[in-house]
Amino acid sequence: MLKNRFSLLMFGAWMALAGMVSACSVDQEAACATCGTVAEVSSREQDGKASGAGAIAGAVIGGVVGSQIGGGSGKDAATAAGAIGGGYAGHEAEKKHNAEVVYDIRVDLATGGTRTITVNAPMGLAAGDKVRLDGNRILRGWS
Repeated sequence: MLKNRFSLLMFGAWMALAGMVSACSVDQEAACATCGTVAEVSSREQDGKASGAGAIAGAVIGGVVGSQIGGGSGKDAATAAGAIGGGYAGHEAEKKHNAEVVYDIRVDLATGGTRTITVNAPMGLAAGDKVRLDGNRILRGWS
């Protein structure tokens, strides 16, 4: 009889311990505020940086074209307007010329909510991958 009680007690302790280990693993994942699952990987074109060369070239060309319009003080206004418009157009054209493809990786966090991280390369990530966020970096797997 004592042997049966001891066996029953040991079985109960083993079951309780198994439940604690299982709950502990779930709690660790749930407590990871930076862990999540990749929900989507999408690419887009992002404007590049402008050095100012496009704005200068655009302003010169715009000023020359503007100076061909009108006469007297109207000619001065047209030259100024051409230089300003050309400078803006040249700046925007340079940004488009230097554009690059970036990847937005949307992560559904284990604690709820989402975060989107923009990276230069998708690193082979796909929807469903388990990741951990470290600032603006994405690391594979849970830790």
